[in-house]
Amino acid sequence: MAVQYSNRQFFRKTPNGYLEQYFTAKGLLGDVDFGKLKESDAEALQSALNGLPDSQVTSIEAEFQDINALACEGGILALVDEANFHQDNDFVEAIANIDGFHAKAIWAFLEKPNYWRGAALFLHADNVSASYWKKRNDLPSVPAQVESDDVEALAKSISDYFSSKEGRGKNCKVEPYRRNLKEYFFAYPEDFAQSAIEWVDSSLQNQARHPAFEIIFVYSEADGSLDIYAPKNTKALPKLQEIFAQHILKMGTLPEGGIDMRVYELAPVVDDTFEFIIEPTSGIASVVVTRLRVNLKQGSKKRITLEADYTKDDGAVYQLLDELKLPPYDVTQVGLKVTFEPIGDQRAKTKTFNITYPNSCALHYDGNDLKIREMLASSGLEPTPVNTSQYE
Repeated sequence: MAVQYSNRQFFRKTPNGYLEQYFTAKGLLGDVDFGKLKESDAEALQSALNGLPDSQVTSIEAEFQDINALACEGGILALVDEANFHQDNDFVEAIANIDGFHAKAIWAFLEKPNYWRGAALFLHADNVSASYWKKRNDLPSVPAQVESDDVEALAKSISDYFSSKEGRGKNCKVEPYRRNLKEYFFAYPEDFAQSAIEWVDSSLQNQARHPAFEIIFVYSEADGSLDIYAPKNTKALPKLQEIFAQHILKMGTLPEGGIDMRVYELAPVVDDTFEFIIEPTSGIASVVVTRLRVNLKQGSKKRITLEADYTKDDGAVYQLLDELKLPPYDVTQVGLKVTFEPIGDQRAKTKTFNITYPNSCALHYDGNDLKIREMLASSGLEPTPVNTSQYE
């Protein structure tokens, strides 16, 4: 659950030396002796901030919230991914040598502002619930075309579609980024006009504005897959797939269908000989089945969920399954807890998630989640891409 931002918490977590660099770069708070301030002296810093004009405070607080958002493991990994795209090995080494997420984030904000936008967008995409992504995995493995003309054509087609169908989307901007052999396209069509009560200087006013709504495309050439995040625009998904294929993949037509037809193979999990295949280089220490959900084959709509105290016995769920002696059934959901090897003095990281038949899994495609997916594939559970020979 996200923690509500506050200036004082930000000041406590961010070293004074970096805060001094930030304000010096802006030519502000020159009368504050940061060298004499105690670390985490949030009250003194807040008092100094209160002395600035409202317009400057608004701008500073907005930037602090941006920095705070990336001051986490996912945010730093996103910054590293963006630096890797630019082949900036010095950045990767330097940020690794800085202690603390807030210190890393504000240093990157100050030293490499051109990496910031891409990293922030990556982190946002990473934090989208897996259930919101709609996948198509029957596309040809062709390079994405990301020249300015291609991206502008994608933006115009998105704008034209929503303008004609819904009366919104008059303007649209698309920002392309490359990350770990995948192409990300962040689209921002114009939404309907809205009004809101806002503070303008010291006056409360009703402000009219034209917000953007968001669509994210993630294309993998290696997998021939396209993931689309388009909340509240489910009906537009087939057209968005078609538009993307036309302008970015240069496909003349797109076959009907286009949903992810791969199916998780969950039955092997309850086989007596089943074992999770863990590569030594994955960093995974253990995998435990935490729950099972089965549908009985006899009758209809009969479902049983099995849960047991796996903290004392890794095989507790299996033992319960044996004790129940169920009639024939299909496994429709498996709950797993994956524990990673601890790094240095850090606590071991864990990931608890469900895999649900036919193809629902709350894992992303980066960081530790990607390592888990690779483990699932080695174990025979993760679906493999469909055959795209029809395009050859």
